[in-house]
Amino acid sequence: MSIGEYESLTYRLYTEQKWDSLLLVGERAISEGHDYFYMRARVGIAAFELQKYIRASIHFEAALDFNSNDKFVSGVLYHAYMYSGRVDEARIFLSTLPPSLAKSISTAPGKPMIYLETGPAFSDNVKQFETSRQTGSGLYSEAYLNKNSYYFLAGTVLPVGYKFSVNAAFAKLNFNKNRRVDIRYIDSLSGDYAVSQMEAYLSPSFLRGNGKFRISPAFRLSNVSLENPLSSDDSIVQKMIGSPGTTSYNDIGFGGEISYLAPFWVTTVGLWSLRVDDSKYTQAGASFFVRPLGNLNLYTNTALTLKISQGTKQYIFNQLVGGKLFGKVWGEAFLTIGDISCTGENNLQVFYNAFDKVKSRFGTRLILNVNDHLKFSLRGQVFIREGTELFFTETGKAGIYSYNYQTLSITGGMSWNLQ
Repeated sequence: MSIGEYESLTYRLYTEQKWDSLLLVGERAISEGHDYFYMRARVGIAAFELQKYIRASIHFEAALDFNSNDKFVSGVLYHAYMYSGRVDEARIFLSTLPPSLAKSISTAPGKPMIYLETGPAFSDNVKQFETSRQTGSGLYSEAYLNKNSYYFLAGTVLPVGYKFSVNAAFAKLNFNKNRRVDIRYIDSLSGDYAVSQMEAYLSPSFLRGNGKFRISPAFRLSNVSLENPLSSDDSIVQKMIGSPGTTSYNDIGFGGEISYLAPFWVTTVGLWSLRVDDSKYTQAGASFFVRPLGNLNLYTNTALTLKISQGTKQYIFNQLVGGKLFGKVWGEAFLTIGDISCTGENNLQVFYNAFDKVKSRFGTRLILNVNDHLKFSLRGQVFIREGTELFFTETGKAGIYSYNYQTLSITGGMSWNLQ
C-alpha cells in the first residue's frame, strides 16, 4: 500500500475506534517506512486504548521526535508511563518538557503522596505453647508468648524537583505478650506485658543516567520499650527472673539499593546493616520485577535475600504475583520461605526486629484504585513462627525446645497523591 492509502485507512480506523485493526495496520505501515507524526500518534493511541501502555509509549516517544512540543501526545505519553507503573520515567519525561507544558500535564513537583497503614495481628502462641510445652520433672521453665499486636504507619513521599524525592515515615507498634516462669518447688509466675516500638524511616531517592538508574539509601531507627511483669518476695527468685521495671533500647538499620529501570522490568540490588538488641546482621538482596503485558494487569516480583550473622548464612526467597481482577480492583498473592526475623523489607520500609524465627509467610492483598490519585488496600498475612521454651531437667541439663505457631496480620491502607 502507498503512504496515501495507509494514511486514509489508519485515519478511518482511528475515527471508528477500531483499535486492534489500527494497531496492526499502523505498525505494518511503520515497518514499511511510512513513519511520521500522525501515524505514530494514531498507533500510540490504539495501543493505549488496548492498555498496552509500554507499546504505546514507544510510539508516543517516536511521535515526539517529529513534534516535541505536542501537548496531547505529551500528555498521553505521561499517562502511559504512569499506568504501566513507570513513575520514575514519567517524572524524568516531565523534566525534559518546557515548564509550562509540564505543568499543564501534571502539577509542579513538590506535591507529596501521603500513605497510611494500620491494623491488628492475632496469634495462637499461647494455645500452642500449652499444647507443646515440656512435661515431666523439670527444675525450671521459661517462655515469652505473643498474644496480639497493633500497627500504625503514616508516611509521605515528597518530590523535590523531578529527579529527587524523599520518603519519610513514622510507625508505632504495640505487642501484647505473656511471660511464664515455673521454678520447681518454689514458684510459678505468669504476667502480661507490652512491648512498644516507635520507629522513624528516611529514604532519599535519586534518578541518574537519564532515569535509567534509581539510587535509594535508607535509614530506620526503632526505639523498643518493654517491661518485666514478674516480681517475687523471694530475693533468689527475683534475681533469677530479673529486676522489675522497664527496659528501653534502640534497633538500627541502614543501607540502600540501586535499581535499573527498563520498560518491561526492573532489577534491584541492595545491601544493609542491622543491629537488633546489640546483635549485628548483614543483609544483601536482589529482586526482579516484571510487567510482561506492558501494563499492570499482570506483574511479578521475585526476590532473594541473604542474611549473615556471626558467620552463619541464611537465604530468604519471596515471590509475589499481582494483577487486575476486575473493574478498579487489583489483587496480589505472595509467599516467603525463610527466616525474615532480624531483616528489613522493601529497603527497610518494614523492619522485622523480633527474635522469634519465621519459617514462612503467605498472604494476599486487594487494591482499589479509586482514581489516578487515591488508592485503598486490604492485606492479610499469615506468619508461621517458631516459639521456644527454656527448660532445665531435674538433672540440671538445659535445653531450648521449639514448636510452631501462627500469627494473622490484617492491615488496611490508603495512599493519596496530592498532585
